[in-house]
Amino acid sequence: MRPREDSSFRLLVEGTDDVHSVIQLMARHGFDWDDQRVTRPYVSNSGGLEELLSALPVALKGRYDRIGVLVDANTHLEARWAQLRDCANTVGVSLPEMPDNHGTVVAGLRPRSRVGVWLMPDNRISGRLEDFLGRLVPEHDPVWDYAGKAVAEARRQGARCRESAHLKCRLHTWLAWQETPGLPYGTAVKAKLFSHDTQEALTFVTWFHRLFVEPAT
Repeated sequence: MRPREDSSFRLLVEGTDDVHSVIQLMARHGFDWDDQRVTRPYVSNSGGLEELLSALPVALKGRYDRIGVLVDANTHLEARWAQLRDCANTVGVSLPEMPDNHGTVVAGLRPRSRVGVWLMPDNRISGRLEDFLGRLVPEHDPVWDYAGKAVAEARRQGARCRESAHLKCRLHTWLAWQETPGLPYGTAVKAKLFSHDTQEALTFVTWFHRLFVEPAT
């Protein structure tokens, strides 16, 4: 049985794709979401960035022993980090001046509690979930290269895909050409269309373990 909403561990994310991508990536690394003998985080779909930012101070002051936050850096990593720091500071949780390259984990308000933050794609550069998943596409996949060219050509032919959404269009094009066309991100991770052991994936998994799996000290 998946963790219930009243779990004392919670991971706040922006949307449905984030929920299922995290769950399936961690499952491929052996994390058992159904193991009731251990505390597992409830992955909460906030419904958007603004909703997540509104919910964060309440969550930080709440009953949770471990709280994770996963958001897209989007076009300006420093600005996104400043928003998160300001939210945390309003309730007395101190985040560092800049995110840890390996994922940030700090002390929470409750005794031995933890707060973790991951900025997609890698805590270092601006980007989003699609940038992270793009790095999980199997190396030297010729269809991936062709998908990029196809999207570029479609835009030249008048497709309304914005340049800023090029990677998202490329991912969906690539997924459309698989044996089962058009799988959602999380399902595609589960189906092993994406690699799970790239450096980016392993760094994320390590952060997840630091935050939610390692025992309290």
